[in-house]
Amino acid sequence: MDLRNRNAFAAGHLSGAYGFELSGSFVNYLGWLYTWGAPLTLIGDDAKQVADAQRELCRIGVERLTGAASGDIRELAGGAELRSYRVAEFVDLAEVLGDDGVTVLDVRQRDEFDSGQVRGAVNIAVHELPEHIDGIPADRVVWVHCASGYRASIAAALLDRHDRRVVLVDDDYDNAEKLGITTPKNSS
Repeated sequence: MDLRNRNAFAAGHLSGAYGFELSGSFVNYLGWLYTWGAPLTLIGDDAKQVADAQRELCRIGVERLTGAASGDIRELAGGAELRSYRVAEFVDLAEVLGDDGVTVLDVRQRDEFDSGQVRGAVNIAVHELPEHIDGIPADRVVWVHCASGYRASIAAALLDRHDRRVVLVDDDYDNAEKLGITTPKNSS
């Protein structure tokens, strides 16, 4: 479990790592997606970040860690090649929207999606994504977004872990609306 900033994670992370940026929503989403009892090692920028995450995890009942490490990710990798993926904004997505080689994945909740979405987007809420990974086309680039980038960053890390070609849209959804690449609210 990599606690670093989502952009740092995207730039370089250990193969197989999950990216859960340590923030106010950290334990909510980790609690939804963590397989209870599974081995858990925390990776952070520094010892304080790891300690803060441990304290938050204890509050939801995750008290046993397999390990923890902090410092420069390249040093922690010990010579192993780091994985990475692109980070973009909605303006970049607008340039490829409609391309046959692109899937747009919206990981917001269903009610958020129903209130308007990027044209052609597929909706799978982030907490449901593990059950639907096999349904995500492996031969397409998956541009993943949410309302602000946090949930999308978790989804991007999960997709990367499953060898999908992914682009994290780290941007506010309002910018997609301003660009005119969204559909209006469903009236049903």
